[in-house]
Amino acid sequence: MLKIPDFLDRDDYLQNPIMRRFLKTHKIDFVENRADYIKAILTFASESKEHKEETKSWLLKVVKEGSKEICYRKIHGIEEWHRDPAIVKEKIKEVYPECPMKNVLSYRNTGERTMIEYNIITGEDGEVVKLEFTFSQLMLYGEVGKEGDVTIFPVFIEVYLDKGFAVSRGKAKSTLYEYDEKNHMLYSEYKVDTMDYAVSALDSIISMFEFKIETNSKRIKNENSQMLYKIYDKYSFTPSDVVEKVESQEDVTTRFVNQIFSNLKLDPRNKEKAFLDAKIFVEKFISINGNNEEIFKNDRPAYLIKVTADDEIELTKIDTTSDKTVPLQCTEAFFDSKKSVIKSRKCKKLHLIFKRIDETYFQKSNPLVVQFGTNKNYGYVKTMQYAEEADIQNVLQAIFDNY
Repeated sequence: MLKIPDFLDRDDYLQNPIMRRFLKTHKIDFVENRADYIKAILTFASESKEHKEETKSWLLKVVKEGSKEICYRKIHGIEEWHRDPAIVKEKIKEVYPECPMKNVLSYRNTGERTMIEYNIITGEDGEVVKLEFTFSQLMLYGEVGKEGDVTIFPVFIEVYLDKGFAVSRGKAKSTLYEYDEKNHMLYSEYKVDTMDYAVSALDSIISMFEFKIETNSKRIKNENSQMLYKIYDKYSFTPSDVVEKVESQEDVTTRFVNQIFSNLKLDPRNKEKAFLDAKIFVEKFISINGNNEEIFKNDRPAYLIKVTADDEIELTKIDTTSDKTVPLQCTEAFFDSKKSVIKSRKCKKLHLIFKRIDETYFQKSNPLVVQFGTNKNYGYVKTMQYAEEADIQNVLQAIFDNY
């Protein structure tokens, strides 16, 4: 009989929307609560060998999806041998000779981080296009100063050779501590930073394949900030309806600026800046006029809800008391700092709402909020709600396309 590991339920890998999708797909009657969801799924798995294998495949998919911290590095030095599956396999066996080739459902974890499984994906020409690795180990979790409970913490590494990126995925967990078989007391000095932990696994794969990466934190921050600005620019374009209205007032704003400069005998060298300010002024008050949020959502796959620029100006905040679905472009804050962001062409952090590939069973009150930023010497993304694989790939593609 199939058993769902405790950590999948306890650490919220199995979220309600994705379980409802499973029930619907398999024509299982909807049930009352979370415990009944899991019971119904296990009942389905017990009905036949085919159902068991199908459920197991689904669980392995779910454990890689969900609310994730995703860290990434740009990789260089991709050689011909990296494309040869036979050579790549030999390299992995050389560095990880004891890899058990077991998945997170069947592997018996220890206190040591272990690479438990890998997958070499080839294209139609037989060359390697992507590499996948799973690391797993026991951890402790709980409140510092108290005895912790044991959990399993898997990290998934992907190398996208065609894109030139190495990426890690792990569960965000702020109460994780190093495992000690004899002593489960939790001490602050043994607390685990989940992003740093995932990146150390990522770097072990990068080292194995001798890829070249930038490690200077200032350069990485600069490169990533420029990439985030491109995403900012891509998803905050002005809707055509607003553009038309702004252009309809061009003669008015031109006359206004010229008149002011003439009356006050201002330096004409500043006139171009004044024209830009006047244009932003008109766009701002059209955009924040109210009842037009949808035009900033409908014509794009993602829209901004928060930006932190390099000058430390926070344009807006997301908290439990605000409507986090309101596009940033509908707020005064966006326009009050638009010039400074455009001038620097850099962003420190972005929060966007991405449209899901399939929104069935995901409520509109629970949109897919995605955070982008830089931590130390690597870039990161956080999916704050459940993200399916297609959604994760959609977010990653935004990074690949704009780096």
